[in-house]
Amino acid sequence: MTNLVKNTKLVTLAALLAFGAASQASAASITFGGQIATDGSGVTSSRIDASNQITAATVSNGYFVETFDSATAYPIGAGGDTQYNIAGSSTGCQVNSPLGISPSALGVVGVRNDSVPNVAAAPAGDSTCYAYTTPETIGTDSFVDIDYSTFLTNIGSVETSLIGAKINYLGFYWGSVDTYNSFEFYSGSTLVASISGTALLAEFNGTSGNQTSPASNTYVNLDFSDSEAFDNFKVISSGIAGEFDNIVVGLKVPAPASLAFLGLGLLGLGLGKRFKK
Repeated sequence: MTNLVKNTKLVTLAALLAFGAASQASAASITFGGQIATDGSGVTSSRIDASNQITAATVSNGYFVETFDSATAYPIGAGGDTQYNIAGSSTGCQVNSPLGISPSALGVVGVRNDSVPNVAAAPAGDSTCYAYTTPETIGTDSFVDIDYSTFLTNIGSVETSLIGAKINYLGFYWGSVDTYNSFEFYSGSTLVASISGTALLAEFNGTSGNQTSPASNTYVNLDFSDSEAFDNFKVISSGIAGEFDNIVVGLKVPAPASLAFLGLGLLGLGLGKRFKK
């Protein structure tokens, strides 16, 4: 299993733009690599416990995980959604909070825990539930939109310490990367970053659609600046299929304005003492 974990690799801003990021200047950074998940789901973010379980400590640290398994449900938004389950292939599967999916058309997105040729393949080492998207028409892009805006609005009702939080980290396990897959990351309707399967495979010399190689089954980490205010992303595919699992969201609570002014005041005092003769 250890061969599933790639060494973390930092992609600079220039390289990020080469991955197809938005044309405007961006402070987002992308790294690759994670840790072996102990729940049998392959690879997960190294920023949470390897069990993928949402605990009080995980929440207080501002991290949430979507594994598409009922075991990781958390009471925010419309958790426990089984409408995307596949009959006979989704035992123990469901879409949990925090996650909002659109469009709701069945077939464009599914959740399952097996691999079926010409339908979907579980990410390498993943024997649990995962999500995938397939196009309504092969050769034409279809997408699933994963929107955290409602989650951000509601988070304060269950964890008061996170009131006003913004997403500054997103991680996900991208399975059997294909040249016709891509991910786009947005702040509202503004594109702030994107990754194409073609570019990722070229970066690691991977083979399109390979279901076992770590060069084609990669954990992706994105860190966003405060100004980017990331809140939703699209998984896009024009072929069979775009598979993903173990979405991890990290939150940052903005410092209260009063503390910011206090900091500036203390800085001014320090400078006054420094230059006083």
